[in-house]
Amino acid sequence: MDQETNPRPEGEQWKDWHFVEQWRKKQVQKFESKWKARGLTPREFAQTVFRPTPRDLAAEAVQLENETMSERADRLEPGRRKKKGKTADQARHQCPTLIARIDGKIGQWIISPIAQLAKKAKMIKAQKMYDDRLEKKAQREIACGLLGGEIHCRNNHQFFAAYRCGNRYCSNCAPIDGMKLFARQHDRILFVATRLMLCGKDDCSECSAAINEKRIPHWPPDPKVKPKIVCAKIDFTLRHDRRDGLPTPERMKELNRLIKKFCRLLEKRFKITRKEYGLAYCDELGGNNSNPHAHGVYVGPWLPQSKERKELSELWREVTGGDSFILSIKFARNFSEGLFHAIKYPAKFAERSSPERLADLEKVFHRVRRFHTLAAFYNPEVPPREKPVAGKCPICDEPLTEPRGWLGIAQLERAGLRDVDQIRKECRKFVRDYIPLIAGIAAAVGAPM
Repeated sequence: MDQETNPRPEGEQWKDWHFVEQWRKKQVQKFESKWKARGLTPREFAQTVFRPTPRDLAAEAVQLENETMSERADRLEPGRRKKKGKTADQARHQCPTLIARIDGKIGQWIISPIAQLAKKAKMIKAQKMYDDRLEKKAQREIACGLLGGEIHCRNNHQFFAAYRCGNRYCSNCAPIDGMKLFARQHDRILFVATRLMLCGKDDCSECSAAINEKRIPHWPPDPKVKPKIVCAKIDFTLRHDRRDGLPTPERMKELNRLIKKFCRLLEKRFKITRKEYGLAYCDELGGNNSNPHAHGVYVGPWLPQSKERKELSELWREVTGGDSFILSIKFARNFSEGLFHAIKYPAKFAERSSPERLADLEKVFHRVRRFHTLAAFYNPEVPPREKPVAGKCPICDEPLTEPRGWLGIAQLERAGLRDVDQIRKECRKFVRDYIPLIAGIAAAVGAPM
């Protein structure tokens, strides 16, 4: 029978699918008109209608375990960090695809003609990095030492700039980047270390001399006297329990969290403030083991580490939950030695390790910050310094253009271009060796310079 002539009784209409379908369409049209009128998307409109309770908001705002303040802010405000375009360094690291596989790990390698000129060690490392899903770093590893870009100044002095991959364990880039990091951090941290070791006397000649000579005062100390403030090399070791491979990047990040926790407990246990000491350290993985560790330099109050009690080792054991207890602290002869102790290891492993080991290290430290400064060394207030101007012509000191494309170095050399870094080395050598000689000859013969 017709539904309109025989309607269902009150409360029974929901059993009729025709009625339910008409009701659903009306509700959809109703909500669609509302979010369209307000200029919102359906998701945004739903978020305004179904708002969380104060209890839900309070539970969400609580900082989670092992969550940093920055990570909490990113979780609560996903859009707070605006996406930026590629920086000059990122754009400079872009390179063409030089190697690839036809079908995953089991496929055959496709190697471009120019990549076939790469060193065997470079090729082995790049192929392993490619299989470990570090494709972009693998392409950069191959391009380093093979490609270069033409550059020139407005006076038409033409050179080529060699491509630098910037990988942390590249045999070409790691020693250079290590020295750049040392030079960039040395003066700013030394300024704070000098302040920490000042004796406080207005007429102290040793403090004045140390400031003028850019070194820490009252160091090294008299062997018969226990120093109040020390400069020491400190090492942390975290045991790796996995027997089937190397630690993950998350394990290296956990090491950093534990070191920060160690510093907080150190301050509480020995009654020192963060302004009274500084710590700078660098994460590392041994050349022949899989235990994460860190090498650093410490400047601050004297800390007990007797042979019988091992106070700092026991403190480290407490922080790691009994997992690890190895901590070493020794006097450094000077601040430069202590900082170099922390930074030298990546360059050392890049020169001595096998290509497979270097590829593994690249994977372990992928997207892991390695160099850290804590307490007084963190973001110190130091005098401003002049930033070194890069990209200057070694002949006329005019700005150089950026490479607009990458070609083979052999092709650029056949075109008569020379490496700009090599020319800079020759200019520095000339100034260092020959200018004093010419000045001495001119003074001997009485000729003006």
